[in-house]
Amino acid sequence: METLTIKDLDFDDACVRSLSAEEMKQVRGGRAISVLVDGRPGGTVDDFSLNMEIFKGNIGGPMVV
Repeated sequence: METLTIKDLDFDDACVRSLSAEEMKQVRGGRAISVLVDGRPGGTVDDFSLNMEIFKGNIGGPMVV
């Protein structure tokens, strides 16, 4: 078995900035997962978006791993 080591990226020469609040709201990605809403069949949601809403306190529940 071989080990692959990836060094930290060097951003000294790059233009790096934090995302604004509006840009953070546009971040999407993750897996589509099935959810239940109040015990009824719900639908599918993006797990990243669901975790963000739980993190922000907008909804309750355990984080999706």
